[in-house]
Amino acid sequence: MNPRNRAAALVAGAGLQFFLHPAWAEDTLHGVVVSATRVEQRLQDTLADVTVIGREQIESAGQSTLSDLLARQPGIQMNSNGGPGTSTNYYIRGAESNQSVVLIDGMRVGSASSGTAALQYLPLSQIERIEIVRGPASAVYGADAIGGVIQIFTRKGGDGLHFDAFAGAGSFGTVDSRVGLRGGNDLLSFSLAGGIYRTRGFNATNPARGSNYNPDRDGYLNRNVSGNVRLTPASGTELGVSLLHGEGRSDYDAGAGFPDTRNDFSNTTASAYLTQQWTDAFSTTLRVGRSIDDFTSFSSKARPDGDDFRTEQDSYVLEARLLTSVGTVFGSVEKLTQDLLTANNGGRIAGIDERRDIDSAQLGWSGEFGRLGLQANARHDSYSGGRSKATGNVAAGYRITDAWRVRAGYGTAFRLPTFNELYFPGFGNPDVQPESSRNREIGLVWQGRGRRASVTAYDNRVQNLIAGFPVANAASARLKGATFEASAYVFGHTEVQASYDVLSAIDEDTGNRLRRRAAQAATLMIQQHAGAGRIGIEWQASGDRYDDSANLKRLPGYLVVNLFAVWNATPEVAVEARINNMMDREYSTVLGYETAGANGFVGVRYTPGR
Repeated sequence: MNPRNRAAALVAGAGLQFFLHPAWAEDTLHGVVVSATRVEQRLQDTLADVTVIGREQIESAGQSTLSDLLARQPGIQMNSNGGPGTSTNYYIRGAESNQSVVLIDGMRVGSASSGTAALQYLPLSQIERIEIVRGPASAVYGADAIGGVIQIFTRKGGDGLHFDAFAGAGSFGTVDSRVGLRGGNDLLSFSLAGGIYRTRGFNATNPARGSNYNPDRDGYLNRNVSGNVRLTPASGTELGVSLLHGEGRSDYDAGAGFPDTRNDFSNTTASAYLTQQWTDAFSTTLRVGRSIDDFTSFSSKARPDGDDFRTEQDSYVLEARLLTSVGTVFGSVEKLTQDLLTANNGGRIAGIDERRDIDSAQLGWSGEFGRLGLQANARHDSYSGGRSKATGNVAAGYRITDAWRVRAGYGTAFRLPTFNELYFPGFGNPDVQPESSRNREIGLVWQGRGRRASVTAYDNRVQNLIAGFPVANAASARLKGATFEASAYVFGHTEVQASYDVLSAIDEDTGNRLRRRAAQAATLMIQQHAGAGRIGIEWQASGDRYDDSANLKRLPGYLVVNLFAVWNATPEVAVEARINNMMDREYSTVLGYETAGANGFVGVRYTPGR
């Protein structure tokens, strides 16, 4: 069976299971989401295409990296240049990595030189919650949100005092450990945790990489710490600070003549906020923060000090929320500064060190009128050079019944050129203009007791694509597709999650498919909860893709099967085990780069007083 048929079969099987067994468990799907509008909403009320992943789901999934976890989410495709810690690209609804925004505790993160966030360096053990918004979000978050938004929330405190620890080991010399302490009361809560992830890795390249092929192991080391403090000194007043820091090294291949090529990285995100509830209807939040994306590439003996790229982003945000008789009004004024500092073997790289200032104002409104829900957002961003962009978004939803809801939306978005695209010697073009997009979508959602299903169809046209050498606004693209997702409990204790994506990502100037996007992808997870633990199986299928813009270098589709289990040895001790790629499939998501063969991992989680 080819990968396309496998993907269809997976979804058909999931849909059959979903609709044939009405004996559902208690509903666990009525969560909240804040990233869709920056105002807290019930997940069932949001008009955006959203996925929420909580801490319990993160632990239940048993994934060792954030990239692995995101690869299983609806509407997202991932590819990487090897194993953990290697360069990773993410495509939300087919949009490039630099066409989506990544936030950590409300702070924008990423590199101003490449325009992407280094998801491969973010430790999954320090994450409390992930919210994924698929679709244009520039009217809410500003530049670069053409494909969507990934917002990551770090671990938070709670009532009482709780200690937890985790240690595990697996294939490729992998060792993962973490310790944490959290607690609190009505006045103060806190969380503090630290972890180390280390792996010897596997050979990241194959002979298709040509001169960059080097048959050695490519390891990865990540040391990380997170902290969070929240203080409520008076009724209606809350202030807090959060920190996430990770540092380490990631090996990669640059050919047999360069045996110790690596990236040393240090990423930090810190933020502070003050929220004041002035009346029952009106509140404000002041938020300030800084993110640092710093990596040094050691790829040549002639440059022993390496090439260093450091992005510093400072954010200042004042938000206001007003609850009225016709809905919730949200507004903000914001300032974002982006500084890129570079060094080449100890000296500066002429022409690249730059600063960009972005001043923004936005206004949003959402309301419920019986079965009808409405939302509108508008935003204006002014950036260095006297230029500006205005974006907007409108959405509507109607509850046909208590279980069924139809929704539709239209939105515009844009992406600012990266500093490389503007200034890099011999490559950049300071006159290049922002990319822009117009998206329309329609969706249908069904939600019942312990079960949920949705399908969303979208059509996103992207103009002024930045491409070429040197770069120019030389192309346009159309990202058209649909996402189906479903989750349910069947027979009372069996959990089923499924997703299926179809994507037509086309360069409208050539008619070719955009590189490294599969036309179809599907996932299916079945997990049996029983007494002292749970056991599950995952299928992840992908259609073929092309590694080049000319569509001459085809990468075949694949089907990967994983097994996982958790045994609660005592109320405080849980043993977790996972076998990835149990059929030992060989496949690549980037030409010349390997993915992991069959591998396993076993860990022990200790949570006293749980």
